Amino acid sequence: MKHLLIATLLLFTFVCLSWQETPRAKTIKIAVISDLNSSYGSTVYHPDVTTTLKALDSIKPDIILCGGDMVAGQKASLSKTQLQNMWSSFDSNVLKPIQQSKVPFGFTVGNHDASPNYQQDRQTAQEFWSTKRKHLGLEYVDDSNYPFYFSYQQNDIFFISWDAASAKINQEVFDWMEKQLQSKAAKRAKLRVLLGHLPLYAIVASKNKPGEVLADNENTANFFKKNGIDLYISGHQHAYYPASEQQLRLLNTGCIGEGPRPLLGHDSPATRTYTIIEVPANNPKMFNYKTFTPNTGKQIELSQLPDSIVGFNGVSKKDLKAGGL
Repeated sequence: MKHLLIATLLLFTFVCLSWQETPRAKTIKIAVISDLNSSYGSTVYHPDVTTTLKALDSIKPDIILCGGDMVAGQKASLSKTQLQNMWSSFDSNVLKPIQQSKVPFGFTVGNHDASPNYQQDRQTAQEFWSTKRKHLGLEYVDDSNYPFYFSYQQNDIFFISWDAASAKINQEVFDWMEKQLQSKAAKRAKLRVLLGHLPLYAIVASKNKPGEVLADNENTANFFKKNGIDLYISGHQHAYYPASEQQLRLLNTGCIGEGPRPLLGHDSPATRTYTIIEVPANNPKMFNYKTFTPNTGKQIELSQLPDSIVGFNGVSKKDLKAGGL
């Protein structure tokens, strides 16, 4: 009996020590914000932008991504000085607080930042971001086309920001992306994440038309799948909806600036949102989302979202993995 008791105590001690010494698997956190801008030419941001940045400072994600529309350009009457003032305001109100938190920041340009049809917008955006390239905390893989399209790594995840500020993507961008995604760095990565402004499919009424989504979306989706993209993060729609198409997962991000929109064909009210992507290190492809409304801090549950959304160019089906394992 005595020997049995000693053996039991030793086993209990071993189990406790093993539990204490076994580190918990790290969860990589990717924060996603998008569509920060207010009305044309505005240098003022909605209070929810500041609220979101404070929340992220508390969360301490491994990287923050922005899906575009950081300023309010894309209007011919805006002067160079007005464009510069908008970027200066973005720097003061958004970028500097992020940099002070010492979290790496990745972004993609939106149609209000650098539309291909507005060369002054595009030039001003390039001038602004050229001074920030070395100060974003990014480990660049290829920044030869920065800030319009470039690749970088963080926590063994391979990221690409591509130039999806308009519906038409230049072939040279696809060619560049294919080389990036076939590289050793991309193939070794736990995940391959693409960040662009325009989405594949329409999910809100005001964007349910050509020009507001990526042109030739079927071939584009096939390109993503062929080249091993695990996740495409987009903005522009101002509505949160996680969708999936076979192995490709699509995160339609909500806005934190002006103009949240309701989902197409559904009655739920429009709301601003930001998303935290949680990537389990031991099973990275089973990543999930925690999405919050800045003004209330409440989480949007997967059950609150419709099973599908029918747009003019295709059906978005709810990503059932989005809610967790």
